[in-house]
Amino acid sequence: MGKTRKLCHGNGLIYYFGTKNQELWKRNPGGCNRRSHNDNYHTRPPIKYVLDVTIAYPNGIPLSLATFGLGTREKCDIAVNYKIYDAAEVPFEDEEKLRDWMYEVYKEKDEMLARYYATGEFNPGEKGTRIAFSWAKIIGMYGFWFGSFYAQYNVYSYLITGLVKFLLFPFSS
Repeated sequence: MGKTRKLCHGNGLIYYFGTKNQELWKRNPGGCNRRSHNDNYHTRPPIKYVLDVTIAYPNGIPLSLATFGLGTREKCDIAVNYKIYDAAEVPFEDEEKLRDWMYEVYKEKDEMLARYYATGEFNPGEKGTRIAFSWAKIIGMYGFWFGSFYAQYNVYSYLITGLVKFLLFPFSS
């Protein structure tokens, strides 16, 4: 019996596991973990919306960080489905209701993914919009982030070097 299943059964929770193509439940037991309450949650600004994102990978095989970062995987399309819930619809105040709501959301997601892998559509009749990024945009974004990293490195190196020199050699000119 897997760790997630043992955790769920040991705490009297429902164990729900999607098909082998959906990696979500393998990596995250979701509602099976007990939430610990933070005393500061009343001081945070209220949540207005809950964004639910469902990602479908080619052949149901997710990209790893290595293949994503190094670009070693063949060209592929990744499908993304967004659903926005009004936070007033989500039962945050009751753990059991929240858990049941989450189970329903994950059940819907598993059904959507199964439908997508069978038909190519998340919801029947809904055609998605294909978004393609140009190489110029991708290279520009990498250039921006590398340039930003280089600038920050130089600024922090200058500040730390100055601080070390000041602390170690305070009276030298």
